[in-house]
Amino acid sequence: MKVKFKISEEKFFNNGKIMLNSMPDVQKSIREALSQEETISTVRRHPKGKPAFDGVDARSLNKALRRCLDSRSIKGETHVENGVFFHTTKEGFDFSIYDEDYNMARLYNYYQGAIGVLNGDTKIIELYKKMGCKKKEWKGKISAISSKVDHNTDYVVDKNTLTVVGELQFGNWALIYRDLFRLLDADSNPGIDFYIYVAADDELSKLLSANTVSYSSAADVINEYLSIIKTPIWLIGLGIDSYEEQ
Repeated sequence: MKVKFKISEEKFFNNGKIMLNSMPDVQKSIREALSQEETISTVRRHPKGKPAFDGVDARSLNKALRRCLDSRSIKGETHVENGVFFHTTKEGFDFSIYDEDYNMARLYNYYQGAIGVLNGDTKIIELYKKMGCKKKEWKGKISAISSKVDHNTDYVVDKNTLTVVGELQFGNWALIYRDLFRLLDADSNPGIDFYIYVAADDELSKLLSANTVSYSSAADVINEYLSIIKTPIWLIGLGIDSYEEQ
């Protein structure tokens, strides 16, 4: 099924709108990514006591949105380990935007900085696959940093880009609690400056399976936890502007 996505609803928490307006490039990239045409799969749904209908396959929807984000050079699956962002198959945030040099400095300092870890100089080299590099290329990056600082000294760089992470959530309603706890854990580690949560608007939600996270249910849960969540949030209600069967 050919669809065109749209942001049909949006809500901000913890001065999220002010923060978003301070990042025009991020706002432009996200809005463009979530306004594209894509192809998703349908699935026949048989709700109890109601007529069967052709709904949207959540997995296909998720993959299509990831392609949309990737087209705007927004990083995909991102997990946090020792205060550093990695991109592997390990479950984490669905997408992210951050300062790569600053992230690299955090990684170097964890292994070879002022405190460091035992055999950190060896362990950091073995991270080349997790960082998406060839071993020779990765060794060159580590050597370049080492040449700039003394042994067992932190590599200090300014953070030039705010750290943004986000979720695409079209699964069971209970998953939003897991998502928010992941945010809380990461925010006390590398520090998250801005959080984007994408869920189905009411119309799209009707085309997904029952009891999925929706824009309205996500808003209720976020409101419930604002006493402990301090990160600025942009909640997005995703809709389908138009569609046609292929």
